[in-house]
Parts: sequence; structure tokens; C-alpha cells
Amino acid sequence: MKIASWNIEWMNHWFTGDSGPAQWRSAAQIRGVSDIDSLAQRVAAVIQSMAADVLLIQEGPSRKAELALFVDDYLNGDYDIVGPSGSGQQKLYALIRKGGAVVSFERAYSSGEIDLDASWRVGIDGTILDGRLQLEEYQFTRAPLMLDIFDGKHTIRVINLHLKSKYIHKGQRMWSNPETRPAFIVEAVKVRRRISAEAMRIREYLNELMEQDDEMRVVVCGDFNDGPGTDFFERQYLTHNLVATIAGNPCAPRRMFRHGFADRVDKRENFTAIFDDFIDEVNGRKVLLDHILVSPGLYWKLRDGTIDHQAFALGVDNTLPGSREKLPSDHRPQWVSFA
Repeated sequence: MKIASWNIEWMNHWFTGDSGPAQWRSAAQIRGVSDIDSLAQRVAAVIQSMAADVLLIQEGPSRKAELALFVDDYLNGDYDIVGPSGSGQQKLYALIRKGGAVVSFERAYSSGEIDLDASWRVGIDGTILDGRLQLEEYQFTRAPLMLDIFDGKHTIRVINLHLKSKYIHKGQRMWSNPETRPAFIVEAVKVRRRISAEAMRIREYLNELMEQDDEMRVVVCGDFNDGPGTDFFERQYLTHNLVATIAGNPCAPRRMFRHGFADRVDKRENFTAIFDDFIDEVNGRKVLLDHILVSPGLYWKLRDGTIDHQAFALGVDNTLPGSREKLPSDHRPQWVSFA
């Protein structure tokens, strides 16, 4: 069984608007890409090279019919589709390879006290009123996609995440200007509080699963958006690491999730994205934004895991101009395999 995860940057822009049937856009400049057919072919080459039984997709198109069009036109119709989940133009999906190790599958939903599709009360902005910290209703920016896959012997609960982005409109300009930097920091801390709330909610859900069965087989995949600027905000403003929050407490090791590939990848290649970090003033910073976490009951079955730079390279065309034009995505795919 091989489970992969990949943020395939803004797939929704490959297709025409949502008012009619699913259709490809004609060649046009779409977020730095002028040849959509070439991009789709190169993305398909990456997916086919990985040959995963399950592929979790972040930033999928807004409609299932559009992802089905890609599967039919570029992946020979070889995958079943689960999803979407989330709102807006960046949806979460799962592709299940036909004839692979997955015998059966179904979409899963929260069934206990922690409902990942519902809002909950949390102190997002640190607002104080009448001497009290205020709680407010909050929902996931993109509700997680969950499914149960069965390999003929065991069921694995797979959770696909894309946590809230840390993007702030005109953020670099605000940071560079001493007069607007304080306003940027206020907004950045608010955004990180929202991301932290989502990470904590996921951990509460995992705790609930572990209380039901501490041997339950669970895989948490996706884009956790824990990257540029993290060190600065953790050090100066006491925010915390999101991956550690989701993974769990080392004082409760039977419920602590393990990373599926971080200690298996050479440190020089232990990154999934490259960004210009204007906060720490590092151009081309290599960051690990994407993760696969495995529950204790499944970790002992883990055979291998990696960031698949080799597959990603199949989708790179260095003859094309611009970083977005030549790359299949701004994220590298990852996978884990189980015996």
C-alpha cells in the first residue's frame, strides 16, 4: 500500500468557470502558465511515476467533474475520485488507483463530539471585553477530507488537510516599511492563531479516535502551511509549531503520531517548497510545508517514505520561462508505503 500527498498548485485555473460543463481553458496566461495541456501532461507524469494506491490532492479544482476530466484525459481513467471537501476554489480530493492495493473505500465523516465540518468556539484574536478573553465561532478554511480504505485485512482512516494559508495581502510591502510593519505583525499573529486553532482541532479529533481504539490505523496527510516566518513568530510572539500540535504529546506516546518520511530523507532534500522568505531575508529558502503523519498502530507497518524529488523532476521543463511555467507545482509530492 502506497499513500501519496501532493499540493498541485491552483488546479482550478486549468478549467473554465463553474456555470457550464467541465471544460479545459484554451491556451492563456493563467497564474503564470500559458500552456495548460503541457502542464497537465507533466503533472500526470509525476502521478504515474509515483504509482500510489491513494493520492491525496490539495488545491484541486472546485468541481469533481473537472478533476474527472483530468483523470480521463491524462490518467487513462485509472483512478476513482473521492471528494471534494472544502470551500472556494482550492478543494481537497483523493484519487484511488483502480486495480491497486485498495480493495474498497468510502468517504468518512466525524461521528463523535469533534465535528470537523462544524464551527467551534475559540479565542482567535485575543480580544478582551470587560476583562474577559472573548471566544468566537470559527470553522476550517478548508474542511478536511476523510476516507476509510480497506486493503483486504485492515481499514486505514486517511485524513487530507490543507490548513489556512499564512498569506497576507501586500505582506512584503507592509513588512519592509517600518511604519506598517507593526500592522503586518498583528495580522500575521492573527493568521497564525487561526492556523493553530485548526491544528488543535485536528489533534482533538485524533485524540477522540485514539480513545475509541488506541491501535486504530490513521494517516494524516497534507499541506500544513508551517513554513516561512515560523521561527520568527515562535520566538518573538510565542506561537507554536503546528506539526508538533497535530502529532501529539510525547508524554502520551501511545497516541503520538510519527512522521512518515522526515528522518528518511537526506537533510539537503528535506523540503517540499522553495520560497523567498522576506521576514528572515532568505531568498530561495527550502521549507518543509507538507507532511505525512502515521498513528502508533500503523507506524510499525511503515516500510518506506520520502519526498519524491525524482518524480517531481519528470514534470519540470527547464526550456520554459519563469518558475511557474516550467514547474508542475510549487510543492513536491511525498509518499509512504506500508508492508
